[in-house]
Amino acid sequence: MIFSLTILAFIFIVGLVIGSFLNVVILRTVSEESIVFPASKCPKCNTPLKWYHNIPVLSYLFLRGKCAFCKEHISLQYPIVELLTGLVFVGLFFRFCNPIDPLFGLSSMNPIGWGQLVIYIFALIVSCLFIVIAGTDIIEKKVADTHTYSLIGIGILYSVIMSILNFVLYSKANGMPKIDLHFFLTCPILYSLAAALLGYLIMEAISRLGLVLVGTRAFGEGDSYIAAGLGAVFGALLGCSGLYENFLPIFKALVAIIVLSGIIQLIITFPLFVKKLFINKNWLTLGALLVFIIYTIGFVFAQYNGWLNNTIAYWSSTVVLVILGLLTCRELICGLKENTANGLYLPFGPAMIIAGFIALNTLLF
Repeated sequence: MIFSLTILAFIFIVGLVIGSFLNVVILRTVSEESIVFPASKCPKCNTPLKWYHNIPVLSYLFLRGKCAFCKEHISLQYPIVELLTGLVFVGLFFRFCNPIDPLFGLSSMNPIGWGQLVIYIFALIVSCLFIVIAGTDIIEKKVADTHTYSLIGIGILYSVIMSILNFVLYSKANGMPKIDLHFFLTCPILYSLAAALLGYLIMEAISRLGLVLVGTRAFGEGDSYIAAGLGAVFGALLGCSGLYENFLPIFKALVAIIVLSGIIQLIITFPLFVKKLFINKNWLTLGALLVFIIYTIGFVFAQYNGWLNNTIAYWSSTVVLVILGLLTCRELICGLKENTANGLYLPFGPAMIIAGFIALNTLLF
């Protein structure tokens, strides 16, 4: 038990340190500074910080949330991101490495295979990019291309590495596989690329619907690239798993992630829109919105429980979902300009990142 707790504590501390670095990446992306130079400094008085001012979480507590030099308040973002990253590192260790039993009853760690270790490291890199993307979007309400391109690239790179490893291991055990059309069509690299393209096209289609209805995009271009990154990542993870022999389950998973992010966004922004609908006494739109939310939750629940495995059931349910969405979409999109002007607009990227975290911890790979 002591050994297990020591390992978990080490992983948590590493996560805290990485979280401190992610804070630098987020803030310097916003300020367009280098993440390497200059050294850490107070964002208010620009005084270089001592090493003991940069101890994750502890420095914030010891300094009582104030700069040691100018005494200005330090943003809560710092300890929140550090703690979140530490918890993510530990949570993903449990998720992918299965190290110990729930009661810490083992005297030593369970053996961890190289496959578990590879997917764990990949999940950590993806999670760090998730945190940076969400943090930048919340602070600046924009998404940096560098981060989304990195998310897409790491997903495709993972599929390439795992495809090569699996090919080598299979060849050694069973001889050279038959190279035919089926071999290429079931290649994880193709799955990752196809899912990235599909995620981008789905979000672009939804976003451009705003141009048709009210003359403004429903979401920023960065959100489309986030969807492409999610597609590349989960296309790679699912494509490299032996549980998926064709692209349809991966397509369903990607649609479920995007739908889930829509639900999360609605939950976050729902009070703002409901207030607007009540003020305008728009009962029809309010009713349609409620029906859409209830049906969407039911759709995701049915998808998760495998009730929509039948092709006809899945596509008919998806069509109904789209129709219900269109009935309420105009009112929601019309509110974008007004909410932006009033400072009430909330970026969609964080909702997609939360959905990505949920998928990372619930989907089978």
